[in-house]
Amino acid sequence: MKEGQYAGWLTRYKVDRPLHRYEEEEHLDPEETITELPPNDHGVLRLNSTFVEYMDRFFLERGWAAMGGAPLIFMVLFFAGYTASTMYAPRKDGSLPDASFIATDWVFIVVCTIFALCLIKFIWMKDFFRYTHYPIRFNRKNRMIYVFRHNGPGGVLTVPWEKAYFFIGRASPLAGGQTHFTFDLRCHVLDDQRRVRHTFAVGMDGSNSRGAVLEHWEMVRRYMKEGPQSLPFPPLALTVSTEPTFRNAVITQVSGQFSGIWRILMLFITLPWALFRYLAMKTCRRPVWPAEVEKACAIEPNDPFALYEPRYAGDAKTSGPAGDEQLLAYRERALKMALDYDAERRERLGPDGTAA
Repeated sequence: MKEGQYAGWLTRYKVDRPLHRYEEEEHLDPEETITELPPNDHGVLRLNSTFVEYMDRFFLERGWAAMGGAPLIFMVLFFAGYTASTMYAPRKDGSLPDASFIATDWVFIVVCTIFALCLIKFIWMKDFFRYTHYPIRFNRKNRMIYVFRHNGPGGVLTVPWEKAYFFIGRASPLAGGQTHFTFDLRCHVLDDQRRVRHTFAVGMDGSNSRGAVLEHWEMVRRYMKEGPQSLPFPPLALTVSTEPTFRNAVITQVSGQFSGIWRILMLFITLPWALFRYLAMKTCRRPVWPAEVEKACAIEPNDPFALYEPRYAGDAKTSGPAGDEQLLAYRERALKMALDYDAERRERLGPDGTAA
């Protein structure tokens, strides 16, 4: 049993249920070091000796629902409007439309309007008038995880680190076929009967690379067990910005989605996506952590490990050109090792590289 590719965003995670078999098989043990893969940054927003903060799983896809729903919504409303403007118009012979014809048009208009409202609610409203992002904090001092849901009372899910059930989430097959899945770092909150009560995902997904998710997990696990001094910063540096600016939208959707000649060839998709992302983000509120969470996550003065979100996406604080090269080399090495891990696993377990 697998969640849909956009579960947790366009649809809700399935809760109030027992664990699936694959979730038990993919369980991640916080005490087990992943020696064959290096820790890697998959969406860190802030880092210090007290906590590390990640973006939510779908932050980089903001704007997709807005752009994807726009053509269908506009088309449905256009047909409804066109019908409304012509339904009472005289026929060519000068006679007026009969009552049954007008009644049919009214039914059509009402159906189109309801359909458009449903699209707005279930697609557009996943992007518009929400929050710019839904951060997750890992506090290593009090051993708590804070998951932002909304501003105000009851808006933060608090989970003890030792009781969090982390595993490699597996989404439904992609369009490429039945042997391709999207993996992510996911967490369940279980009750005393080991039934799922809450679910959330952390940081970027690993696309179809299980190894990339393990590198992501090793970053989180190592931070909570050994502290920020055990993480590769440098050569890594923070690159994600959550500020709702057009510059960030373009960098994220145009520069971040493709490379080489594909970056130019796909502009007809990525530029509109960037525009819709910007429009959606400008309607969203910034998340505000409650005072009690900020107090628990207070950063020590002159913390030598404190790293903050950059001014704009990609504005990594490195030691200059040499530092930029080291950052890129580390990421490329981590990606190659993840892909090699996936290839070796597919040889052992089959085309999709999963145990079940």
